[in-house]
Amino acid sequence: MAVSVAGCSSILSDMPQQIGGLPSDAPARSAAPPSYPAVNDMAEARAERTLTEAERKKVQADLDAARAAAAKRAGTAAQTQER
Repeated sequence: MAVSVAGCSSILSDMPQQIGGLPSDAPARSAAPPSYPAVNDMAEARAERTLTEAERKKVQADLDAARAAAAKRAGTAAQTQER
C-alpha cells in the first residue's frame, strides 16, 4: 500500500489544483536538497561568556523582586524558588 501511495506523489504534483494538486503560484522545488550539518561537526565557540556567581545571584534577585512585585499587584503571595 505504501509503495502505491509513494508512486502517486509525482502524479499528484501534476494534477490541477481543483482536484488536489499544487496551486499555479506555488514556488518551485529547489533542484538541490537543503544541506544539513554533519552529525559529528562541533558547534562554533560562543562569543559570550557564562555568568559569574555574583552576576547569577544578581539576576536571580532581580527576577525574585519582579516576581514579588507582580504577585503584589495581583494580590497573591509570591513564591520564590530556592537555588
